Amino acid sequence: MSIKVVYNGCFGGFVISRLCAERMAELGNKEAQSMIEKETDRFYGFVYETPRHDSTLVQAVEELGEDASGHGSDLRIYELSGDKYFIDEYDGSETVVEPKDICWITI
Repeated sequence: MSIKVVYNGCFGGFVISRLCAERMAELGNKEAQSMIEKETDRFYGFVYETPRHDSTLVQAVEELGEDASGHGSDLRIYELSGDKYFIDEYDGSETVVEPKDICWITI
C-alpha cells in the first residue's frame, strides 16, 4: 500500500480551492465541512487540521487536478516510499522529504 502526500509545488502557499473543500466535505472531511458552512462571501482555503496524507485530501486533489488548487498554489501529489515524511517549505513552495533524503553526519 502506497501513501500519498499533497504538497504545494510553487511559491505562494498551500491553499485548496472551494471545489476541493466541497469534494473533501462530500468524502467526510470534518474540517472541509466546517469551512464550507462558515464561509460567506470569500473563500480562503487554508487547511490547518487535515494532515497532508489525509485520504479525502489526496482523493480530491487526484480527482480535481489543477482545479483543486486555491489562489496562488499548485497542489501536487507525492508518493512515499516509506511511512515517514516532513514537508520542507520556503516562501510557500514545498518539498516532501523522507528519511532516505537526509544525509546524516556520523561522528
